[in-house]
Amino acid sequence: MAESTSDARGPAATTDRSSGPPTLVLRLLSLTTYVGLIGFVVAEIVQIAQRGTDGLVAASLTNALVWVVGVNALIIGSGHLVMPDPIADSIGWPRGSPFQWEVGLTGLALGVLGVLSPAFDGDFALAVVIAFSIFYLGAAVGHVRAMVREHNVSPGNTGFIFWFDVLAPLGVIALYVAS
Repeated sequence: MAESTSDARGPAATTDRSSGPPTLVLRLLSLTTYVGLIGFVVAEIVQIAQRGTDGLVAASLTNALVWVVGVNALIIGSGHLVMPDPIADSIGWPRGSPFQWEVGLTGLALGVLGVLSPAFDGDFALAVVIAFSIFYLGAAVGHVRAMVREHNVSPGNTGFIFWFDVLAPLGVIALYVAS
């Protein structure tokens, strides 16, 4: 979620990456990035099934804050803390960067705020939307910089996470404004 560093060997060339979890395990773990989005869709289906479209926009904001912001950030933040090397590999970052810890803690903080947001008022929700949007849109800028400056086209830099970093904050902002 931050800018990658490189040397003369290229953006992902740092250490031997042959050690660590097998590729299948990493692919299965990469599916966790979809949990927040899937949870949001399921919550929306339940909302519509139980209450129709009455209060749908406000409920969608709550669902987005809990699932898209909260659960997703908890999962991604935990990944940066618990398995930093595979995450670094997927993004094209060098292994062992202390910034992994900081990005992980930021993810955990945003996740806790998102999950707690239904217990508080609209001002709290606004604060969560602002913090989430600044961090994720800023991360998207970092991904673009890494793509342009370092030609970093690693899946964790250009794939789902990049698009999530752009579209999720815009969607959450739109839901907040609409509610």
